[in-house]
Amino acid sequence: MKAPTMVRWLATLCVAGMGPALLLGTAQAAGKTWKVSLAQMPVYAESADKGVLVDLVKALEKVSGDKLELQVVPFQRSMSDVQGKKVDFHMPLIQLPGSETGTPKFDYSKETIFHVNFTLYSTKGKDVTPATASKFKVETEQAHVDYFDFPIIASSSIEGSLKKVNAGRVDAFVFADTASDPIVKGAGLGNVKRDLFKRFDVKVVLPKGERGGAADKWLSENIGKLRASGDFDRIMGMIDAPFQSW
Repeated sequence: MKAPTMVRWLATLCVAGMGPALLLGTAQAAGKTWKVSLAQMPVYAESADKGVLVDLVKALEKVSGDKLELQVVPFQRSMSDVQGKKVDFHMPLIQLPGSETGTPKFDYSKETIFHVNFTLYSTKGKDVTPATASKFKVETEQAHVDYFDFPIIASSSIEGSLKKVNAGRVDAFVFADTASDPIVKGAGLGNVKRDLFKRFDVKVVLPKGERGGAADKWLSENIGKLRASGDFDRIMGMIDAPFQSW
């Protein structure tokens, strides 16, 4: 819009009772749009309408007054999108041992959004424990192979791996109990035993160089509001709990 045209437009609005201050208030009310990517996994984010992290995104949108543009996609694509700066942040990712702020490819948020119990699912009758797992044929979800200090097999299917453990085709599978337990129960995998492997912090992932930036500050501010109201614990308590033996 050219300057004279804008002057006439503002004058018309002022005559109608809409001054510059009102226009500014309207712009502020519109809020910012943040692009959010969730990894598609059972319980955490099954679709754009179902999952604990979907509920968290909706709560953050409500408490902040901003718009959160959400996608729920396979884990690898979600991570690729945040590293390529196609989205403002990705959830969730377990903090890699020995990496406080991030990796050469991405940053972690300052906020820890929950904790995850990595559980060792092994075939009954086999002497597989967290201490002896390195001696056996063990699988984990393909995006998490770097979390282990021994050779481990990448898996593209949580359910497929658990069924292999049940059948004795692999010795064990290690992954989050909140994603894996419902499959063990739902599929009636009675030949699987469980042990706590390790409890990890879970972070939001930011594009490289963005820790302490606008998105990180926005997350800390609005997660803080949810914590103060009790809504954060109400939502995240569904997946953040101590390990329970069966």
